[in-house]
Amino acid sequence: MYVSARSDYALRAMLAVAAASAGDGEGGAGELVKAASLAEVQEIPLSFLQGILLDLRRAGLLHSHRGAEGGYALTRPAAEITVGDVLRAVGGSLTTVRGLPA
Repeated sequence: MYVSARSDYALRAMLAVAAASAGDGEGGAGELVKAASLAEVQEIPLSFLQGILLDLRRAGLLHSHRGAEGGYALTRPAAEITVGDVLRAVGGSLTTVRGLPA
């Protein structure tokens, strides 16, 4: 299976946000993760990562908080988010049948 750099970065970003939220005990928002620190730690170009985070937010997987103390957090517990959810958020449908998304 071919995994694009965009998909790889999206999965790595979601794992990092999930790890930050794991400490709250409820699987919810937990600690907010800033895009700049995420880009630095994961070695992802910041401008590319911002587009990925936007796609993940639009798909309802992340929510963002503005301000100096802002950042990104999961919208639901990590156990409820699948790899397929993340891949569909950044790359569209996972399969095609006769050139059409299935």
